[in-house]
Amino acid sequence: MFSSLPIAAVALLLLSAESFRPHNNNKKRTGSDLLLRKQLLRIRSGGDALDNETQPSNDADSIDANGDDNDSETKSRKMYNKQASNWVRTEPRCLSDFTGRPVVFGMLEDVLTAQHDGSDSKGKVVLDIGCGEGYCARKVIEMGASKVVGSDISKEMIACALSTANGDDRFKYYESVAGELLKGLNDNRDFLGIDSAEGAFDVAIAVFLFNYLTTYEMEEVILQAFQALKPGGTFIFSVPHPSMIFCHDKGAIFRLDSENKGYYSSRNEKITGIISTIDGTTLNIMSVHKTLSDYIAAIFSSGFEIVDIQEAGVTEEHMILHAEFFESVKDRPLHLVFKLKKPY
Repeated sequence: MFSSLPIAAVALLLLSAESFRPHNNNKKRTGSDLLLRKQLLRIRSGGDALDNETQPSNDADSIDANGDDNDSETKSRKMYNKQASNWVRTEPRCLSDFTGRPVVFGMLEDVLTAQHDGSDSKGKVVLDIGCGEGYCARKVIEMGASKVVGSDISKEMIACALSTANGDDRFKYYESVAGELLKGLNDNRDFLGIDSAEGAFDVAIAVFLFNYLTTYEMEEVILQAFQALKPGGTFIFSVPHPSMIFCHDKGAIFRLDSENKGYYSSRNEKITGIISTIDGTTLNIMSVHKTLSDYIAAIFSSGFEIVDIQEAGVTEEHMILHAEFFESVKDRPLHLVFKLKKPY
């Protein structure tokens, strides 16, 4: 059974609020400033403040029936190392290749062609956080980016990405945990061709990455993406729609094992699920549940400005293309896509 939430209305209301725009964006943030922001953020969100040494524990959030993989990084690494080859594709195949990623690419169009500095043809350098096997990286190069730097926690996904790149030096891939984004970039800066991680990129994307991270981990990545971007840079990320927690129909091609789960009470709980491909393959996924407010608060805390938020799902064109495939998830908000800007 599926219950719809008024996410679009809430998002539009928030977008119109002056409080949405962070103040003092040009002020340099110190470590203590960022820690205080995180502590205040958790208090506002109903959680406890954290001290310098403590991160949220997820011991109660079991991943599978055996409860062996409580750490989201470990679970993600194992999941994608095991099924990396199933994700490799050169054309749309997975449901979200049709319903979610095209919205990301649509938001990138004006960014990849804009010339903010008055130069004539220099392409943008894109950071792909959680790049997987390189599907989105290949698309942004096709759209005009000059170089893509991609990182992923799965060594098998990186191996697939490198294999598909076939030596093209416009693609730079390396294995790294998303939460150590800046460290990974700086450790590999000679290979990546950058002087420093800070301010090195015109654009950053994170396509269906944050559903594998806790709210705390997501905040860390967004903060580091902010630092990695040049002033005026763009960050676009996509996530499963928060209302997907109510999508657990056994026949649906995109569903979570979330029966009897609550929208608020399940925050930061790791919920497994599946998503299908148009050729009938079933892919295992995981969603660390977050509310819309969790995403908005993390964005506000980082210093980004929100340019656009779009809900994505099955369109009339999809139904014309393959009605049988899309039928089970039509008329549902499947994904949320955020477009953010780092102020000048």
